[in-house]
Amino acid sequence: MTLSSGTRLGPYEIVASLGAGGMGEVYRARDTRLGRDVAIKVLPDALAADPERLARFDREAKLLASMNHPGIAALYGLEDAGGRPALVMEVVEGPTLAERLERGAIPEDEALAIARQLADALEYAHDRGIVHRDLKPANVKVRSDGAVKVLDFGLARALEALPGGSQGDLTQSPTLTQRMTSAGVILGTAAYMAPEQARGREADRRADVWAFGVVVYEMLSGRRAFGGETVSDTLAAIMRDDPDWSALPGRLASGWRPLLARCLAKDPRARLQAIGEARIALGDLSAVPAAPAAAAARRRPGPAVTALALATVALAVLAGWALLRRVPARPAATEVSVMLPPGQRLAEDVGYHFFALAPDGRAIVYAVLAGDRWALHVRRLDRREDVELPGTEDARNPFFSPDGEWVGFFNSLKLCKVSVHGGAPEELADAGQDRLGTWLADGSIVYSYETTTPLMRIAAEGGTPVAITTIDTTAHERSHRWPSALAGGPWVVFTVGRVDSPGGYDDSRIDAVNVRTGERRQLVKAARRAVWAPPGWLVYDRLGDLYASRIDPKDPRPVVESAPVLSGVAGETSSGAAFFDIGNDGTLAWVPAEAREREREIGWLDRSGRWTPTAVPSGEHGLLRVSPDGTRALVLTGPGGGNGDIWLADLATGGLTRLTYGGRAGSAEWLRDGTRFVYSRSEGSLGESVVERRVDGAGGERTLDHAPWPLLVTDVTPDGRRIVYSEYGHAQGRIRTAAVDGDPDVRRLPGDAGNDKSEMAGMVSPDGRWLAYVSNRTRREEVYVRAMDGSGGRWQVSTGGGGGIRWGREGRELFYVHRERLMRVPVRAMGNDLVLGQAEPVADLPSSTFENTFRDYDYDRVHDRFLVTRSPSGVHEQREIALSLGWSARLGTAVRHGTSAR
Repeated sequence: MTLSSGTRLGPYEIVASLGAGGMGEVYRARDTRLGRDVAIKVLPDALAADPERLARFDREAKLLASMNHPGIAALYGLEDAGGRPALVMEVVEGPTLAERLERGAIPEDEALAIARQLADALEYAHDRGIVHRDLKPANVKVRSDGAVKVLDFGLARALEALPGGSQGDLTQSPTLTQRMTSAGVILGTAAYMAPEQARGREADRRADVWAFGVVVYEMLSGRRAFGGETVSDTLAAIMRDDPDWSALPGRLASGWRPLLARCLAKDPRARLQAIGEARIALGDLSAVPAAPAAAAARRRPGPAVTALALATVALAVLAGWALLRRVPARPAATEVSVMLPPGQRLAEDVGYHFFALAPDGRAIVYAVLAGDRWALHVRRLDRREDVELPGTEDARNPFFSPDGEWVGFFNSLKLCKVSVHGGAPEELADAGQDRLGTWLADGSIVYSYETTTPLMRIAAEGGTPVAITTIDTTAHERSHRWPSALAGGPWVVFTVGRVDSPGGYDDSRIDAVNVRTGERRQLVKAARRAVWAPPGWLVYDRLGDLYASRIDPKDPRPVVESAPVLSGVAGETSSGAAFFDIGNDGTLAWVPAEAREREREIGWLDRSGRWTPTAVPSGEHGLLRVSPDGTRALVLTGPGGGNGDIWLADLATGGLTRLTYGGRAGSAEWLRDGTRFVYSRSEGSLGESVVERRVDGAGGERTLDHAPWPLLVTDVTPDGRRIVYSEYGHAQGRIRTAAVDGDPDVRRLPGDAGNDKSEMAGMVSPDGRWLAYVSNRTRREEVYVRAMDGSGGRWQVSTGGGGGIRWGREGRELFYVHRERLMRVPVRAMGNDLVLGQAEPVADLPSSTFENTFRDYDYDRVHDRFLVTRSPSGVHEQREIALSLGWSARLGTAVRHGTSAR
């Protein structure tokens, strides 16, 4: 549809055509009421043909219209253009950045000014939950006065999933919406797509960070960062190649290269997590003096000036030599490792921290697993041997006293302390699924004793614990965990977990609480865990990267500026654990991320422990569910322990078919006919839903239940009529069932959850009589069995912890997981009673990416075997903790220059 000059759309009169592209046709028009020129963008026909997408577009457009920023082209309103929606927008004069780049690279100072304005505009939108998704030079205008305007903000989201797409010039092509693979829809212009977009995954603000890096690289180098003759070639280059860094001018300020490298990290978790970090780095670049070559180009001095300059340089050299003789050079980083001997490995129990550094930086305590024995060991760094601390079996989350003479720790039931010189541990307080403690200089301990409780404080000699925080349920808070004292107290920083994300802490918040007054302050957004570092730094983990920010430990304030100082720190996203610690002497201890592989391969494990790989490609695979006929599996793929998407895996051929999109899926279970499945889906702050759908997608999805907290789908009753799921993450969670075939009947199964006790992960016996489940009634997760109707007794199956329940073929045996070991218990019914046999090991399981409650394995009843995941290198054994001596002393330099502190 073409609009000719003089055509009226409401009060707007078309003046001339301005061009056309994948987002639609653009016209200059006159607003006859306000007497101003506007741009009218008439959107594609396919949008008007789909009522659902038209309604969605209307909602998105209203959100975009709420933005008011000088660097974003304003959206004034919506009009109807013969049945097609038309956007009324600010008309922006001047060339696009793409047209400017046709003349070649842009000088550094001009590129810096443009980049800073781009970052500022993106940050404004991201703070309001709006992502561009199609940032490219053609969508950026540069006015004659140097002001930058970003066009088409958010329209890639509004126009999502339109069919078609150009195969022409990739820098000028319309937004790609063609289904390039069966896995999903690729959005964005190919040359500027982030790798996750190229793979068809959901794009978030980190995709804009990538595109920003590509655009800035192109401005500085005058060439495209990733190129190819076709869309496919370009996408392959994005996922495979690095930019040609030698194409950047040789005299650029030193901060450009590390900034671009962080923007263009292919793994979005290793990328800058917020464009505001780039804005801060660009602010530092603006203070860097111009490179000599650039200065010479701007001003060519005469002979007298040259002589004076040479004399000045000579004096500076002599002065510098004198200073070098008096001032010692900054010592180079000294890095060492604590390596466990063969036969021992670090006890990385999922969801917990397994080591701590002494305050003086001269010793480290860590949990060691050797065969079946698990205990804490202390190693002085000036010695090769460590010492086992007696009575610390089953210990986790260790932390030192301020003088380094004691180690606090948790076992499955208690908060304890033990002397580093030996002796029996002392019990201080009850605990359950704890999340670390911190020992203050005043002799008290602040700790998290359950996953869904506030922080408690107790005297190190024992006594009555007192809550020092309150969980704000109105703000959707769920958990306060990972406390760490600032310079010994009274302020303690901690992680705030949310109800809408119990299995992921990448977007959690770091708060501080004063243990004397109870005052609480918000410090950092989007971080897992924070630790104080001398002399005045807050160091926190964000998606495996450490960031540092100046902080006054006696008066902590919200972080305004921070900088990345170390990449590749291992952690565990489902609990927010980040495996690093910092001593008062500035020593950093951490586990490198490359030592903990995220890639998992899928294979079969028989009762003898023999591993047989399937043909399924490796990936970030987690939860597995074998189909009723044993030939296929539902596989949750995404960050370990968090939400992701569900794929259908053919276990014989290795074929993968994507079943869900958006990274919001959690647990899943097959229905008995093998053509349908049920899964839990995150609805953000609105909670979680249980959804039923067919594998082939026919008939759409049907919501069976919804709750304001997460739900864990675990089983289907033997008659196939009801699903079984749990109120996961709820302090008093119960097990529910819901009808599958249209009946809105939802029931809570009878049980004794309540008073901070929960029941989860219900599994129904093949005859439908018995329910096996996990409960924390003893403050430790154990496996129990009771009658399905709640009558009769309750039998405890596991001791010392357990989860990951599966019933055997005929219901005569029950499998569960104790740490990394698959256990089997014979089960026999005698009337209304059960007789349980002795628990015996079946096989050692590879390290899991999920919690014990719902381990990433499944039992194939047809072929009597177990489907499991493991790292591609086999059973992973982590034996090393890295240390960087005096690390925090280098933070100031690292923050100023945007480099690693190592």
